[in-house]
Amino acid sequence: MSRKVHITIQAGEISEQTVEVAESATYEDLLNTLDINQETVLVLNGGNAVPLDGTVSSDRLTILRVVTGG
Repeated sequence: MSRKVHITIQAGEISEQTVEVAESATYEDLLNTLDINQETVLVLNGGNAVPLDGTVSSDRLTILRVVTGG
């Protein structure tokens, strides 16, 4: 069984898309599906960061690209 998840990606500009993931998918699985390096983003559910090994539990998520530098 699968579920649809609406994703908002904030990386300078904002893009939105809907993807289908397995019911047991983790946030790491979701990032892999989107071909996004997990070390460059935060996944937010309701404005709160979620652990990447947690199971996707919402149908609306935000992926925030983080920028570091000196």
